[in-house]
Amino acid sequence: MTFEGFTFASEVRLGRLARFYGLSIPVGEDETSLADFVRGRLPSTPSPGDRISFGRVGLVVGGMNGEHITRIGLDLGRVSACPA
Repeated sequence: MTFEGFTFASEVRLGRLARFYGLSIPVGEDETSLADFVRGRLPSTPSPGDRISFGRVGLVVGGMNGEHITRIGLDLGRVSACPA
């Protein structure tokens, strides 16, 4: 899967990513893993390619192992997805 950005391990904390890219995050989500953040905002069970918008970027399910998200892509292009 190709992204116009970068991929991260799913256990990276949302706050760390947000600070690096200058993104705003919901209160209390600083220590939430990328996988949990994305999973909690998708309308159904995640699958590779599913995406949510996160400020001016997108977070994309990049890899799965069974039902577990293993990689998250940061899409720096235009986003049309479920809002975060």
